[in-house]
Amino acid sequence: MPTSVSNPRRIIESSSCSNGRLQALLTASLLGTSGAFLATSPLMPFSSSSIASCSSSLLTPVTARCRMDRMAAYIDEGSFPADTNHNTADTSQQDTPSNLKKQSNISPSKLPSALPNGATITLLGSGPGSPDLLTLSAYRILSDPSNLVIVDRLVSDEIVELIQGEVRIANKHPGCQESAQREIYEWCVQGLRDGRKVVRLKIGDPFVFGRGGEEVLEFRKFGVEPTVIPGVSAAFSAPLLANIPVTHRGISNQVVMCTGYGRNNTSPELIQYHKEQTVVFLMAVGRLRTLCENLVKMAGYPIETPVGIVERAGCPDQRVVVGTMETIADLAEEYDVKPPSTIVVGEVVNVLLGEEDLGGEVVLEGAVREGQQ
Repeated sequence: MPTSVSNPRRIIESSSCSNGRLQALLTASLLGTSGAFLATSPLMPFSSSSIASCSSSLLTPVTARCRMDRMAAYIDEGSFPADTNHNTADTSQQDTPSNLKKQSNISPSKLPSALPNGATITLLGSGPGSPDLLTLSAYRILSDPSNLVIVDRLVSDEIVELIQGEVRIANKHPGCQESAQREIYEWCVQGLRDGRKVVRLKIGDPFVFGRGGEEVLEFRKFGVEPTVIPGVSAAFSAPLLANIPVTHRGISNQVVMCTGYGRNNTSPELIQYHKEQTVVFLMAVGRLRTLCENLVKMAGYPIETPVGIVERAGCPDQRVVVGTMETIADLAEEYDVKPPSTIVVGEVVNVLLGEEDLGGEVVLEGAVREGQQ
């Protein structure tokens, strides 16, 4: 399963669709970095009694300072033990004019951004696919050779090539998303226990149909507050890169973002037709035909409604396929459109695309435009 590549980075690709989850996490050697952290992790198959019976020689100074008879209490309370000997800066603020004004009605997280062993976790958006569309923060983090970067399958090869640290790729193929997600969490736990700087690299923006919020909640169970760095969402950047404005005066005055797959692979509620509305679908190309049929039959979309598909937006092999609600599913099959693809529905599809954009084609329907870098 692990494969080595040229220095300085190492790539491990997920086998969650075949051999399942990492078995290394099920060994007693997992007590390495912090037994107390292990005790509070919901992913670890250890009871309080089994931890208490382990030799203290297996524990690091963090947990060695904790009396073993209190370990069960940490498990029951679900709290990470304080590292009382760890020097930390004084976070108390003095009453100065700069902070007398109340800044927010949202209380800051009570969880630390770093564990006592120095481990951190960052949720990072990679944008639609082009390295040129990475944020400066993303480029800096991916260039750090000390990071453990856990990558979603649809992140482009061009961005993966920029990563200087260790890379692990989660293969979330249809039908095995949940097992792959469990493996992601296990990799994160392992990295945190080892004192690593863990980076969860996601396509687009983490909080736009990317399970970003779910992962933040899961990471908090590990005892750490993740840092979240936004990415350029394909919902708006992919249409732009395909010369499709999502709004245009007199054509569209509202934009709706939808996913093609709800929780447990269900179909989300359909957006009812409105002539001056643009609908952008993410992660929907796999059920495009069913989606179009339902939009026509159940949501009132005319069969001549323009539809555009932007495949691998921003990458050297970007493609744009344009048709109508009636024809786009056949065209997607004809041109073998694959994820990641962004689907744009509405009259805006035809606003800027003309014959010169379509290689001299007389009609928009069925035309394919290759992206240029």
